[in-house]
Amino acid sequence: MSLTLYFAGGSCSLPALVGLEEARANFDAVRLVLAEGDQRSAEYLALHPRGRVPALAIDGQAIGENAAVLTLIAQAYPSARLLPAGDLIAVGRAYELIGWFSSSVHVSFAQVFRPERFTRDEAAWPALRAGGRENVLSAFAELDERLSHGGPWLLGETFSLLDPYALVFHRWAPRLDITTSDFPAFDTHARRTLARPSVGRAIARETSPDRLLVRA
Repeated sequence: MSLTLYFAGGSCSLPALVGLEEARANFDAVRLVLAEGDQRSAEYLALHPRGRVPALAIDGQAIGENAAVLTLIAQAYPSARLLPAGDLIAVGRAYELIGWFSSSVHVSFAQVFRPERFTRDEAAWPALRAGGRENVLSAFAELDERLSHGGPWLLGETFSLLDPYALVFHRWAPRLDITTSDFPAFDTHARRTLARPSVGRAIARETSPDRLLVRA
């Protein structure tokens, strides 16, 4: 099985990259620079027509969307225990968080970063941005509460792909002028996640000068 992960530095592709590093998988990593439009190149759109990251190519067949990509990585490397298996409640809790992260928390950030995705009415953009920021603050409060009474990881005692997924949002907070120290348990969780070797290796790939994508 050949695996290629298409990712971008600082994006929501971090948990997929961490998962492959955590599993010590043999994979190719293709870094896209979103600010330069790599995601809109003819080459990448032929692979993944939505032009977003992450995308995981398995034997040349590309799969997108974090919920799918993270599930595939976890199932491909069961010994790494990247997501729960077997315990129905634990599995449900994990996918509940994945669904919330992808359909609500990430969308709230998108309201601030890309309001044009939601409406072409530019007069509505300030309200969208304000509402998105309020929703992010609410999500941070929920994560902080959860980690204050559990942990050290989001699913309890065991590290999972949910932890680097949450780190994505923590990393984006300064762009919304959110002070993460206002959420001490979430802040501590972010530092704990950053200290994990697989996360360090993933972030090193994010900042690598190598770009394997050939621009069309």
